[in-house]
Amino acid sequence: MNKQVFRVHPIMIPFFLFFYLSGEIALYALVFGSLLVHELGHLIVAISMGAKIQSCTILPYGGEIKMEQFSRLSKLMQVCVILGGPFCTILLLLFGMLVDFPQANIFIMIQLLILSLNLLPIFPLDGGRILHSIFPGRYEGLIGFSGCVCVFIFTISCFYFPEGLAISLIFLFLAFQNLSYWRFRKYKLAFDWVTKSA
Repeated sequence: MNKQVFRVHPIMIPFFLFFYLSGEIALYALVFGSLLVHELGHLIVAISMGAKIQSCTILPYGGEIKMEQFSRLSKLMQVCVILGGPFCTILLLLFGMLVDFPQANIFIMIQLLILSLNLLPIFPLDGGRILHSIFPGRYEGLIGFSGCVCVFIFTISCFYFPEGLAISLIFLFLAFQNLSYWRFRKYKLAFDWVTKSA
């Protein structure tokens, strides 16, 4: 891995500002720490399976890990890498339930939110990536479905402004991500075909 493998996406800045201005520094620390542990789960499993990590980016819903020729791994290995993050989040959830400490209830709620969000069957969340790993031939359909769901959730969340600001930002960002994936879908499909054939 290179020295620049870890980074925080600029989309996190509005979330940092929101927590800072609201005086919820402790909440920010819990959320950010939970996201780091979630991504650590992906990294541990990926490295243990011999995957070469290109980058790991922290995002509001967890993160995004880029690996060399991830599509060449077996379906089982791909799913194991993807489930590494939710597994670590479950461990944090169990810790919060079994150990009594200040703000334990908030800690538990954060883990539940991260877990439920990541397991939604939309791309590029963990749930969507699992579907893509199992059904790689349905990539275009998955991207189209994911984009529509993200736009729908973003639209609904706007009715709950400002309380729903965090959800609005997350799904707006996801909608743009899916739009980008859709625009470059043919290149990705061609690249995956070439790497699998090599």
